[in-house]
Amino acid sequence: MERVDVVVIGAGVMGSAATLALAERGVQTLLLEQFELTHARGSSHGTGRIFRISYPEAPYVRLTRRALGAWRSLEEAAGEPLVVTTGGLDAGPVAEDCARALEACGEAFEWLSPGDAEERYPAMSFDGFERVLYQADAGVCLADRILAAMIRLARAAGAEVRDRTPVLAVRPDDGDEGVTVVTAEGDIRARVAIVTAGAWAGEMLSNVGMPIALEPVLQHVSYYRGADRDAPPPAVPTFIEWGLGAELSWYSLGAEGSAQGVKVGAHVGGRPVDPRDGPFEVDPARVLDHQEYVRRRFPGLDPNAVLAETCLYTMTRDQDFVLDRQGPVVLGSPCSGHGFKFGMLIGEVLVDLALGQAAGLPAERFALGRAALRR
Repeated sequence: MERVDVVVIGAGVMGSAATLALAERGVQTLLLEQFELTHARGSSHGTGRIFRISYPEAPYVRLTRRALGAWRSLEEAAGEPLVVTTGGLDAGPVAEDCARALEACGEAFEWLSPGDAEERYPAMSFDGFERVLYQADAGVCLADRILAAMIRLARAAGAEVRDRTPVLAVRPDDGDEGVTVVTAEGDIRARVAIVTAGAWAGEMLSNVGMPIALEPVLQHVSYYRGADRDAPPPAVPTFIEWGLGAELSWYSLGAEGSAQGVKVGAHVGGRPVDPRDGPFEVDPARVLDHQEYVRRRFPGLDPNAVLAETCLYTMTRDQDFVLDRQGPVVLGSPCSGHGFKFGMLIGEVLVDLALGQAAGLPAERFALGRAALRR
């Protein structure tokens, strides 16, 4: 039977970050991925994800600042830019909560009138807002480049990465002395397994006596360019238009890296989906909703999408992450559609949990046993 110190299950951003952090600490590590590396069946693929300091709650603001430092360290190790700073805007009633949280954490921000914001970003319209919040450190995580850099650096540090290797079962030993990870190619013994399986995590954990309420949801994004589609899209900041209650919150980010255009999506609002069977096809009705939003908020863009695609969210009822350990199994599910920006930091946190070290997080908030995760 194959033996390693730690098995990481799932090579999205969290699993790749954890693998890199383990290898850099000299831990014998095996990363398993059921599909090919950088596949498009999960939550980490694509050209860009929003990075922002602004959150309506201070604990997340503090984590974003730590996360930015972790990204800069990864950039230095990789020798390439991986998080592009563009500045970011928040609008809507929750922006006031963001301002209070930023102020409580000593973070700089400013309020802009709609006219001032439109002068800075003439492709956009802020009609209907009294003011919008600007925070200068927001930007775009170049997602595909980040994953490639993490895997390359992890391998260079001694980790083994094995794709096209589905995990069939995770079996903690009696007494929690270790864990057996079952694959079609054979069993693997490890001291600890880190489960970063995204939309597949709920089923995997249920089979080891850790049933938690995680709901995979299919989300849509679409991309837009200016009237001259051959010209580069106009520069825009990251933008969160917060809704209240049942209202959708919209987000957008600029065409950084190799993006096809300005990326637009609605946070949540997607349909539950089985990650094994889908359906994963683009729903034209959702794209029409996006295009109507672009007409209203981005008059400087052609409202006809140049590309639309889907991805998976893994939702908790409280939209908080799950970062915890039970016996020899560590779960990393920084989910609910806002986790990527924390990726490198979360990798370090998962390694701390795996090695029995202090993780430096609000543990109860992200615990497996909290009420919001009970089925």
